[in-house]
Amino acid sequence: MKPLAGKLKNMKKSFKSLFGLGLLAVAAIVIFSSQPLVVADNLSLDDQTATIRAIEKARPAVVSVMVYDQENTAIVDLLTGKTTTQSERVLKGSGSGFIISSNGWILTNKHVVEAGAGTADTDYIVVLNDKRKFEAIMVGKDPFNDLAVLRILGKDFPYLQLASSDDLPVGATVLAIGNALGRYQNTVTKGIISGLGRSIVASDKKGHAINLDNVIQTDAEINQGNSGGPLINLEGKIIGINVAVDNSGTSIGFALPANDIKPVIDSIIAHGRIIRPWVGVRYIMITPELVEERNLPRNSGALLIKSETGEYAVAPNSPASRADLREGDIIFEVNGQAVDENRSLLSIIQRSKPSDKLALKVQRGSQILDKTLVLEEFKQ
Repeated sequence: MKPLAGKLKNMKKSFKSLFGLGLLAVAAIVIFSSQPLVVADNLSLDDQTATIRAIEKARPAVVSVMVYDQENTAIVDLLTGKTTTQSERVLKGSGSGFIISSNGWILTNKHVVEAGAGTADTDYIVVLNDKRKFEAIMVGKDPFNDLAVLRILGKDFPYLQLASSDDLPVGATVLAIGNALGRYQNTVTKGIISGLGRSIVASDKKGHAINLDNVIQTDAEINQGNSGGPLINLEGKIIGINVAVDNSGTSIGFALPANDIKPVIDSIIAHGRIIRPWVGVRYIMITPELVEERNLPRNSGALLIKSETGEYAVAPNSPASRADLREGDIIFEVNGQAVDENRSLLSIIQRSKPSDKLALKVQRGSQILDKTLVLEEFKQ
């Protein structure tokens, strides 16, 4: 063994001087293993191939969504003083979306379709990857999440399938596809899942704010116009819908997880409209900062609280009021599932249906209470 040991020693010195310590393990594998060596070039090629295949699979089902309003302009004839009105169609905003069924159901963000006035004069135009254009019908908006559904008429459209977003690993490769800046259709960016279970407050150009729970954080660039486009895995399946960016940082984007948008898709396909269960509470998810600030008795759960403008914590004549929930209560368990940083209250409830019974565990001061709540359908 002495000659081999000497040989190894010389080889290690050689590798260290030429390439650094990182290749010492590779040298040992070459000598002692009869298995084929997997080198970095092959791994890059596999990743590149998977990326290209996922993009090719998803791209045909990703669409651009353009929102137009009719605007009237008064024109005064300087010679006669006569005023006439000229009407023209004006582009108010654009974003992305994706087809979720072969007969033309399209999922996008609510804030994308709300770029227009939302009147009878608002038009929605959808442009497919093959450049075909369709007038779209507004089907409905999700009252609780930043989601909206459009419909184009036709059949045999390419569509995307959902993957499960439960148990996603941080570090998994993801791709964001969308109509970047409203000009570059089906732009693809690549990154990883940077974090899970984030709670954020997002606002649109009109200043409307919405609380979003349980969102996926990614460093795949989500540019203006990418909102409503899919976040996909390397199988070309949807793991989320791109929804927001944090402009105070770099490469901090957010997507609603697939399992949170699945009830909307199932509802649309089964009933032709969005059906959501209603509880009738306002809450904020408990954080370590909130525990310290309010001296809370628990470090996790959903704290029922009024809005900054004084709107209810528990809506009158709601399922929550009938279950005797009160402002200041902390809901920390629903049907045996913990309500925490990994599962927000909305995330758990929206997977249920109207008329479902929920067994709640609630902390009220020092008391632990068991409550039964019967969900109702939310009426817009």
